[in-house]
Amino acid sequence: MITEKYGIKMPLEKKIMFQSRLQRRLRDLNIGSFDEYAMRLFSDNNKSMEFNLLADFISTNKTEFFREKEHFRFLTEKILPEYIENNTSNLFPEWNLWSAGCSSGQEAYSIGIQIEEFMRLSGIQFKYSILATDISGKMLRFAREAVYPMEQVDEIPIELKHRYFLKSKNSKDPKVKVVKAIRERVKVGYLNLMDGLYPFDTQFDVIFLRNTLIYFDQMTQLKVLTKVLGSLKTGGYLFIGHSESLINLHLPIKSIAPSVYIKINTEGL
Repeated sequence: MITEKYGIKMPLEKKIMFQSRLQRRLRDLNIGSFDEYAMRLFSDNNKSMEFNLLADFISTNKTEFFREKEHFRFLTEKILPEYIENNTSNLFPEWNLWSAGCSSGQEAYSIGIQIEEFMRLSGIQFKYSILATDISGKMLRFAREAVYPMEQVDEIPIELKHRYFLKSKNSKDPKVKVVKAIRERVKVGYLNLMDGLYPFDTQFDVIFLRNTLIYFDQMTQLKVLTKVLGSLKTGGYLFIGHSESLINLHLPIKSIAPSVYIKINTEGL
């Protein structure tokens, strides 16, 4: 059921973790067995809410600001200058990016900070938008709030912290909040990558799909990537996690850097 709806593999260690989390839910509901919970899960009154909670239980939410820093350098040193060079008339079309499997939002806000820094240093301004999606309602709430424990920004250079984060006044529980200028560029929403159709009215210039594919088997990876690439412009860029591989998937992409791909036009090939 979990694999069918969300595509996520359930090896033994993940099943044990999932069952432990689910046991807490059964206690909250005063339900005595998994069979009884399954009946509740598929009842019309509770189906939507419980499936959303299941997504919270199965999600692995390891994330951090500027994770896999090489990708953000590539964005700044290669992709953004290329975008500027390809628009010599200075009439820059809006730049659309997608953080798929965004967890609690650090990746999406890291992208925003990187773009804002590029514009500040280059003196060139353009519109951009970042879509951040995930299956976990809990993580999406964190992403919308954009509030994080102070220690999560410890590794960020101090000048960036001062420029792009607001510090709370509570010294006992210090937190930071991403500044409004970047929050306004990020649209946070629910999306299950296994859904039949993605509800997008635009194609993206850059897609970050990092550390998500590792939870899918190869057939599911191919299914998801085919749809994801359908939402990426020809010549657009796809980032995956450093521990992930697209070998033998035969997709319309070309590797141009570690874990970075460009979508190619295969018509006539």
